[in-house]
Amino acid sequence: MTNTYAETGLSTASAPLFSIDRSSINEVSVSGIISVVEGSGSHQTQSLLAHGDVSYRLWSRSLLKPWQLLSHLDELTINYSWLKPEHFALMMASHSCESVHLKLLEEIEALGGISRNRLGCPATYPISHEMKVQLKERGQEPQSIYHNCSGKHFGYLLALKAQGMEEINYLERDGQHFQPLKSILSSVNSRDEDSFDVTCDGCQLPNYALTPMEMARMYLGLVCGESTQHPLTAKLGYLSEIMRQHPRIVSGSERLDFRLMSAGLTETNVPVIAKEGADGLIGIGIGACSQYKNGLGILVKLASGTDSRHTESIARELLRQLGLLKEKPASRLVGPPVRTEHLKTNFHFQLALAKAR
Repeated sequence: MTNTYAETGLSTASAPLFSIDRSSINEVSVSGIISVVEGSGSHQTQSLLAHGDVSYRLWSRSLLKPWQLLSHLDELTINYSWLKPEHFALMMASHSCESVHLKLLEEIEALGGISRNRLGCPATYPISHEMKVQLKERGQEPQSIYHNCSGKHFGYLLALKAQGMEEINYLERDGQHFQPLKSILSSVNSRDEDSFDVTCDGCQLPNYALTPMEMARMYLGLVCGESTQHPLTAKLGYLSEIMRQHPRIVSGSERLDFRLMSAGLTETNVPVIAKEGADGLIGIGIGACSQYKNGLGILVKLASGTDSRHTESIARELLRQLGLLKEKPASRLVGPPVRTEHLKTNFHFQLALAKAR
């Protein structure tokens, strides 16, 4: 990689994504980066959209979670026969800590013999507003188990326990237990292991910088279960299927990635995986379907950070241009009509070879 953070910032790497005008005066302007790649067989891809600098390095944040689980999946499956697909889904999750999540976390704690006191993620309240209110009403203080990454942390702790290494500081970024992950990233992206920048993620585990195009390709590989030279990547299809079967566990009710995986925005015959990441990231994988027989990988990064409304607007427009957006049923208006003729939304990207309806 030739660019450094000192030489080019995210504002330089970004391009206008969409804007909203009110009575011909610009009111909202959103910039960022989009990469869309299509599979073309034999693990090759072609770019359908490179909007902004798709070679700019971004912290992968929670988009990395399926590969973090993959790095110690064998230790978990061999040593903990009681683990269910739902538990693995939680280990890839940025969960809202709804009741279903908390039940699974407590199962892992009890059956795995790993105390929640060992979790190294920060103490916090749940993302779920309902659960947050309930806990506060009961006088419950923030806890690490409520953190959206606690399932991932339990996965690392179980794997280390299986290897007799449960007493090590598992957050230490130079630990040998992260070597399998670096090996996978190297193989998947055809890069030397030492080429990846590393930082401390919000949950305190190491995180690695990847380009938007690399992440788009990885989500294509995840949904299509593509294998590279690394033996573990053959298991990507298994993890992808778990995500599709348990979207609420991977996310939370009514969040964007949950609705994408639950066919809330696409037709039911289109296999979709999706994962939100902190500070304006979402990765989407479209599996083999009638429109795209070799699948698609999509990465969106908002330069301004997380804004679920803006991310959803962009995702919907991408799906529309791809010909995959589910048609909305006609809604019955209640109350007086709302004037919208003075509002105009402008999208500033256009896919190559798009199959728009």
